[in-house]
Amino acid sequence: MAYKHIIATFKDETVLLKALTRLQENKVNLVDIYGPFANHDILKKFTRESRLPYMAVLYGLISMVSIFALMYYTSVIDYPISYGGKPIFSFPPMVVIMFLVTILGTTILSVLTFHGRAFLFPGKPTKIIDPSVTDDTFYLVVDQNYNPDEIKVWLEESGADEIMEKELNT
Repeated sequence: MAYKHIIATFKDETVLLKALTRLQENKVNLVDIYGPFANHDILKKFTRESRLPYMAVLYGLISMVSIFALMYYTSVIDYPISYGGKPIFSFPPMVVIMFLVTILGTTILSVLTFHGRAFLFPGKPTKIIDPSVTDDTFYLVVDQNYNPDEIKVWLEESGADEIMEKELNT
């Protein structure tokens, strides 16, 4: 379904940050920001804190417990081998394996979580507002939730280079 949005272009990210602050103070619905590179100030202002690091810690604990359980099961329960008077379950040699598999499991589960949360999958069509977004221009997409003329005035006062209206599929 296509919705009409106001799109403002900015050449300078500091001007975009000023406009973003102004729009958030006036409770305008911001749809998205497109830009040629990531700016951490804009990301902090536009998005909320990610919970992915907390999930990574949980995935690390799950991976560590799982690999320990697998190694214990295989070396003690399923196939115990007593050779040379050594103990059946020797923990120190397994520390390195547990460490590496914990890192591998955490990485794989974190990447899958990120892709699932961001709805990234092979064959997903891309949304490109304008081809110059990859060159040197930032695009601020704003929902027309109330009085579009007032939103345009705020954007002009903030220093937007160009303001246009487009129908976008969201």
